Amino acid sequence: MSELERLRERLGLFEIPLEELERPFYHSSYVNEQPPGLESNERLEFLGDAVVELAVAEYLFQNYPDRTEGELTKIKSVVVSGSVLAEKARELRLDQCLLLGHGEEESGGRANSKLLGDAFEALMGLVFAHYGYERATALVLKLLQPEIERVAEGRHRRDYKTLLQEWAQEQHEKPVYTLISSEGADHCKEFTVRVDVNGFSALGKGRSKKSAEQEAARKLYAQVLGDPCP
Repeated sequence: MSELERLRERLGLFEIPLEELERPFYHSSYVNEQPPGLESNERLEFLGDAVVELAVAEYLFQNYPDRTEGELTKIKSVVVSGSVLAEKARELRLDQCLLLGHGEEESGGRANSKLLGDAFEALMGLVFAHYGYERATALVLKLLQPEIERVAEGRHRRDYKTLLQEWAQEQHEKPVYTLISSEGADHCKEFTVRVDVNGFSALGKGRSKKSAEQEAARKLYAQVLGDPCP
């Protein structure tokens, strides 16, 4: 059984032919290497983006009547963020379904969070186009409701290194982390790390190199984009 067949079985999309189910995974780099006539997943992504946003917004509106508009917006922005959708895509093994051009494949596109988030949205767009809004919404919420509740309850810990990486990819850049210092005894060291990307930089401190990198990424992310989410 192919990965696409497994995906169709896991999601119960039996009425969608396999050749149709491939459409959300046609990356533009793959389409450019094929004969004319094949369409990339970008239009489905556009549609799916709207479906996901509306499904999450409607759920929040109905289930959190005591939250303000600003609070609901913050929760939604986390839930529909590229990093969350990419993680859901990995859970569904959409990375194994992607069809990429040779260059994109060789550069690690199958692990690219933006490509995975786009594929997730394109898949939801196809479900909407094939089944309609009610079925598409049910699937979106089946996949994202646990995340909605975690964020609403303040149990969602943001991965700023991933968020910064996603932003940097959009700028065709890559964050560079440099260990500046490591001070203190072995059992209570404090690490200082600098992150640089696209002309911006920030310092982070932590009891481990990893935590210092996260703090540096958090500061730089807030510096260039703000941090509107809880």
